[in-house]
Parts: sequence; structure tokens; C-alpha cells
Amino acid sequence: MTLSQKIVPLLVLCVLQAGDLLSTRLALKIPGVMELNPLVRQLGLWPAKLLVCALVLVLVWQAKRMRRLWTLCGIYAVIVASNVLLLVTHAGALAQRTN
Repeated sequence: MTLSQKIVPLLVLCVLQAGDLLSTRLALKIPGVMELNPLVRQLGLWPAKLLVCALVLVLVWQAKRMRRLWTLCGIYAVIVASNVLLLVTHAGALAQRTN
């Protein structure tokens, strides 16, 4: 598989990583919400995201099958969707905290 074939899943993963970062930051502002990812709890959000981004780049570079890349995209889409769902269901608590 050539690098040009990997560009689209790489871009999708980059967008999903940014979405995960932003949605996680917003979700953590909701009272009572705690981070479930042990990597983020140990390192902090920014260092963990940088480490994961580096690992994703290595995975994309080494990937021999597109299915693995799209599976990773699907996993991150579920993570971002979970964060967004949390934000939507707790929007009132978040609005009170920011005011």
C-alpha cells in the first residue's frame, strides 16, 4: 500500500484526534465527569494526545491493509461520538458552569 492510499484515512484520523481533544476538554468541564482513559489520567490530556498522534502516524506508516486504518477511524469516531453525547445530555450543567 502506497502513502497516497493512506492519505485519506490519515486525514480522517487527524480530524478525529482533534475532535477527541476538543470534546474531551469540554466534557471534563461538566461537574462529576472523570476521564476514563488511563493514559490521559497518568500523563495529562495534551501529552497523551501527542503520544497517541505519534503512535497513529507510525501505525499509518506501517499499515499494510486499509481495513486496519478504517477500523481505527471507526474506534475514534465512537470515542468522539461518546464525548459529544455526554456534552449534549449535560449541556445544562456545562452552561451553568461556564456562566
